[in-house]
Amino acid sequence: MTDETPGDDRRVLLVVHTGRTEAIGVACAVANRLAAAGVRVRVLDTDAPSLDIAAAEVVPADGQAASGCEMALVIGGDGTILRGAELSRLADTPLLGINLGHVGFMAEAEWDDVDSTVVAIVD
Repeated sequence: MTDETPGDDRRVLLVVHTGRTEAIGVACAVANRLAAAGVRVRVLDTDAPSLDIAAAEVVPADGQAASGCEMALVIGGDGTILRGAELSRLADTPLLGINLGHVGFMAEAEWDDVDSTVVAIVD
């Protein structure tokens, strides 16, 4: 038996449209909720300076960014989802987009569904 808690090996990559203030706020809130549930949060080195996520693991925005993650959670619009899709595709990691853009054609969730989305990820 180990001293590890069940969530110790869970990790989510956050890909955020850091040019939008609301996306930064949502990303920080999501990261804090995931961390409180024992899910580790990984952010891209290109996004990290704009995000205030103290416990986040910062990784290069390359083909290995999503490796070892159970999912890539994208917070932004369709352009950000395309960016996240390229990173997650390279690591064969599932992607979930939360739309904060105007159209949100590719997103699975809307910003007003963030609470239920985080609960579903944790569960």
